[in-house]
Amino acid sequence: MKAVYETVVQEGLHMYKEMYEEEISSSEVDLYSQAIHMYQQMNAEQQKLMMHIIEVVMVDTVSHVFGVIDGSSSLIDSDIEATLLLDDVDSEGELQDSFIGYLQEEDLYP
Repeated sequence: MKAVYETVVQEGLHMYKEMYEEEISSSEVDLYSQAIHMYQQMNAEQQKLMMHIIEVVMVDTVSHVFGVIDGSSSLIDSDIEATLLLDDVDSEGELQDSFIGYLQEEDLYP
């Protein structure tokens, strides 16, 4: 779980922070450029809050995907029920629980 958190959340946040701090042309009008411009207009406290919101969304998304994979969460409008076997044993929701547990144990839950 540590590797997933470090790779997906921490490295993802680092990449977003770099992207949001890069210089952009004022003539660029795509959504990413607009978001970068908005971020750069914020004060330091607002920028920190925005990065925290992105972190929460990333953690919630990883948790939900783990829940779908291990069968503890269902998909909307789908009759498919996933079951994850770890060493031929049904995980019974262990993947999502392990991720949340790791975040709580390490005081990383946003």
